[in-house]
Amino acid sequence: MTDTKTTTDYDAIIIGSGAAGYTAALYAVRYKLKTLVIGLQEGGQGALAHDIENYPGFVSIKGVDLMNKFKESAVAYGTETKMDEVNKIEKNADNTYSISLTYSGETLTAKTVLLALGTKNRKLGAIGEDKFYGKGVTYCATCDGMFFKEKTVGIVGAGDSAVTAAIYMADLCPKVYLFVRKDKMRAEPIWQEKLQEKDNIEVVYNTSIGEFAGDTKLEKVISTDGKEFTLDGCFIEIGADPNTALLDSFNIEKDNHGYIVVDKEQALPNNAGFFSAGDVTTGSNHFHQVATAVGEGAVAANSMFNYVSKF
Repeated sequence: MTDTKTTTDYDAIIIGSGAAGYTAALYAVRYKLKTLVIGLQEGGQGALAHDIENYPGFVSIKGVDLMNKFKESAVAYGTETKMDEVNKIEKNADNTYSISLTYSGETLTAKTVLLALGTKNRKLGAIGEDKFYGKGVTYCATCDGMFFKEKTVGIVGAGDSAVTAAIYMADLCPKVYLFVRKDKMRAEPIWQEKLQEKDNIEVVYNTSIGEFAGDTKLEKVISTDGKEFTLDGCFIEIGADPNTALLDSFNIEKDNHGYIVVDKEQALPNNAGFFSAGDVTTGSNHFHQVATAVGEGAVAANSMFNYVSKF
């Protein structure tokens, strides 16, 4: 009898190297699925968090340290990793998937695919934002904060990421402005309490930044009502949008904000063998946390195992 089983490079290819991706990989390899994680930003958004204080088992841990532990666990059990960018996903006639990579030029095949690319930082859309990107305007205090040590900086935003960025920068800088568009913040009360403990943070409510100005680098920001604030750097922390561009050629359902609709198995309806987990999905009531990404990644891996078992 001829073996008609489809031959692929992997049982599971996971696109995204954050909390959801590495959790799914850990479960997948323990299910004895040949698994590859592809990503360019190790740890995803989780690695950019200065401190994580709401993940069970750690009173407080640096985001990058927690994400490194995630990767270590997955790799220890046999997960393969590849630092590269996926530029195309195609479904084949035999219901497998082909994954094309940008830098290596490889095309790999898999029986199942998990998209766990999370989100990308949202731009403010103000005048001069693009002009001064990398010259005073940035989107990650954890990544770039040390470049502004002993300088005056601003943070734009009202949620947890903005408030924690302000707290972090207050330990590096003599003066930090936190620009809040409305008359109150959305951050967790515990972060707001810690913010109030910092004497060098000035919260500026009811203020929207309309322009970034300067000569060769950022020198000041101008609010939409004309107020000027002299700054050496400004961190934009106003949320993120889902990374779904790779799925433009697929017939998938998204919600009004562009997040991928998944079923209880973390599967994409009408796309057998395709799954998604983490911040990019509509799962977990849009509660984008490391803990929820972990849960979705584990469920996705279980579903991928069940799918491969019947392949």
